[in-house]
Amino acid sequence: MIKALTKAVVLSAALMALGATIGTPAYAAERCHAASECHGFLPQLCKRCPNGRDGCAHWACVRHKCVIAYCSAR
Repeated sequence: MIKALTKAVVLSAALMALGATIGTPAYAAERCHAASECHGFLPQLCKRCPNGRDGCAHWACVRHKCVIAYCSAR
């Protein structure tokens, strides 16, 4: 049981590390002015936003850097 749990923890850590490196500004435009300038891997994920609606992964340009966002600012 502990061995299986250890494998699950290691796998989870590896997936989190991979997620932290994919979709970062290195895969997108170095400096952006609009989200349309951002390109790269987007996870196929949606999250519940504070407004109660679901927001799916999309590019956003925040302070001239491409970031993955889920909820709109509106």
